Amino acid sequence: MAEVANTMCDLRARLNDMEHRCRFDSDVLVERLTRQTLYRANRLFMEAYTEILELDSCFKD
Repeated sequence: MAEVANTMCDLRARLNDMEHRCRFDSDVLVERLTRQTLYRANRLFMEAYTEILELDSCFKD
């Protein structure tokens, strides 16, 4: 469980980095759409990550 939580932590950091590199107020439509999609994916990912962290805390030695 800890390995999954650690991997998800790394992935969350990468998602955050990608999201912050795109601007929601960009003049380029593709960048705005990318930012919107990354924001939504990050939000959904956080729900799953939170569940994994809760499970991980239940199975600590």
